[in-house]
Amino acid sequence: MRTPGGNVTFPGSYTPRAYNFNNAYSSKFTFFIVLKNDSTIVANTKIKFRSNDKPSELSWKENGKKYSVTPNETKEIYRIDVKRNKIRGIPQDSCWLFLIDTAKIEKKIKLYSMTSDISSPTISHFKLDKMDAILPLQRSKLEPYVEGNEKAKKLLSKNQLLKAIEEFNR
Repeated sequence: MRTPGGNVTFPGSYTPRAYNFNNAYSSKFTFFIVLKNDSTIVANTKIKFRSNDKPSELSWKENGKKYSVTPNETKEIYRIDVKRNKIRGIPQDSCWLFLIDTAKIEKKIKLYSMTSDISSPTISHFKLDKMDAILPLQRSKLEPYVEGNEKAKKLLSKNQLLKAIEEFNR
């Protein structure tokens, strides 16, 4: 999938439900959409993924009128899961990213999904614990961060990105 930081492959067992992101959707949830002017909209909708030239969007109908919003129009989106946890989406240029590492232990590399479906995430980005930037999950972007770990480097050379991150985080 094409993102502002470059093309992203979806490695390992974390695969999207739809293999073609042209007009693909996530599961339907009640999203709280916080716009840049701090107003909040509540909509029961799905994230519609776009590729190449269009960003992802949320769209819904209210009182017979159709509305849609893209990541660059929001501060954040979030939903509340069945355990009352807030699953927060951070806007990027072409999508929202959801932190999927919910474990309480400190990890060196954190993973992000393009969907809020935490039980079956579509991992597309990562962030080193002390970094500000969230980077696309690509071999070339990950290589500098696993330099000191030989096992992680070997897994990375086999293009097993998620296993390399798991090894690095040990």
